Amino acid sequence: MSLRIPKERKEVIIYTNHHRIEGEIYLVADSKVADELNVRAKEFISVTNANVFSVNGDTLLYTSDFVTVNKHAIEVMLSTDNSKLD
Repeated sequence: MSLRIPKERKEVIIYTNHHRIEGEIYLVADSKVADELNVRAKEFISVTNANVFSVNGDTLLYTSDFVTVNKHAIEVMLSTDNSKLD
């Protein structure tokens, strides 16, 4: 018996006031990003394989295997893998 919850990988670009973050988020299978953003118990979105850039240019500030982003700081989130963010 498996206790693993199937998840789907989404490649995203997240814009905040100060940064552009390119990476991957994982969602429960068949769920929507809007569902993840609306979970009140979670204040942060986990991003893996993250590249963090300055918002005003293409300057790579740092890379990380894992970062968390405060949901209230997100201005825009875009999909880059041709899958729906719905």
